[in-house]
Amino acid sequence: MRTSILAGLAALCVVSVARADDTKPPQISDVKAATKGGQVQVEARITDETGVLSAVCHHRAPGGKAEASPMTKSDLDDTFRVSFPGGPESEYWIEASDLLGNGPATWGSSSKAYAVGGKAAPGKAVASAKPPAPKEEPKRERTTPAPAKASEPPAIQYARPAEPPAEGNPFTMRMRIRSDSPVAVAVLQARAQGTAAFVNLPLTKAEGDTWQAQIPAAMAHGTIEYFIAAKNQAGQMTRQGESEGKPYGLTFKSGAPAPSAPAALAIANRPAGPFSFSDDPPARVPPGRPILVRVQVVPPTDGGEMPDRVAVLWRGNDAQDQMTDMAKDETGGWGGFKVELPPQDEGAVFFQIVACDAAATRCGVDTGSKRRWHATTVASQPGAARPLPLDAVSTRAPPSLPE
Repeated sequence: MRTSILAGLAALCVVSVARADDTKPPQISDVKAATKGGQVQVEARITDETGVLSAVCHHRAPGGKAEASPMTKSDLDDTFRVSFPGGPESEYWIEASDLLGNGPATWGSSSKAYAVGGKAAPGKAVASAKPPAPKEEPKRERTTPAPAKASEPPAIQYARPAEPPAEGNPFTMRMRIRSDSPVAVAVLQARAQGTAAFVNLPLTKAEGDTWQAQIPAAMAHGTIEYFIAAKNQAGQMTRQGESEGKPYGLTFKSGAPAPSAPAALAIANRPAGPFSFSDDPPARVPPGRPILVRVQVVPPTDGGEMPDRVAVLWRGNDAQDQMTDMAKDETGGWGGFKVELPPQDEGAVFFQIVACDAAATRCGVDTGSKRRWHATTVASQPGAARPLPLDAVSTRAPPSLPE
């Protein structure tokens, strides 16, 4: 039961959510244009249920050649902005498409462009010189040139893994994407089985035509459903699943994952005294940044009681032991707790997660013993050596912790 709850919450707790039935192009509104210091500044509010893939502002001087400038999204809201050289007489129009290939949505057009200083006359077109009539040539047999080949949608080659991957571990999916036009965007749209919302996981290019995406550990439970979607620069898109409209399915193998190294002490659903802990301590954190620690603490049986207090017993650069209470994590599922430890300099941080009842007579520790600690490296560069494991009993540890 806990597995299905965790998988469902993981799918709901992401920011970027794509609806499978999204067939609408982006919506463009609140468009503003102004001039400043010889530059035209255009901004617009562009929204979409799936997510905006591209927003382009086409602009030109009156009677001049049109140019295309990509618009940049604000980090704070759905406002897209662009600037380009020009003045009040400059003309512009906007096009936008979403991640599923819907669009482009338009604000104006080449034949009905807007003037920066005010709306251009409807139907206004760019002036151009009329080409001279061709001279009559002697009759001779002519061959019609073959039309240029239109770009085709990307071709996706993918085979599901032969063996189910272990749950609770990040899992990398790989596939080949071939396209005669460069691939502009590629995503893995995944969701927990039984939920409505898809999560957009970006695909990154590896070698040649190989692309890959990682299923995060929080989603690696139960069965997930997913589509592979790719769109090329010519605007052609492919969305592939098991069949038309039916997603692929992948079921993860149950069982606790093995720790990557003894010093990491990665714990998954491990009973430790009167409570069961699920956590994945960080192996490395950058110096000068808060250290996020998250855990799920629940009774080992359905009839058990939840802890009254969950805290982190930790030792930082000053080698002094401190006890910091953890707060409930609303996004961490049943029994989720989290805390941010103060930033540390280069070196090491050691910690244990302790859970107790109100009287501290029933206590558990996530490492299984009050002598064992998590060892986390504080380093700016990946690959830094892990600290040596710490074997010590803190004077701040509750006496009822298991040996």
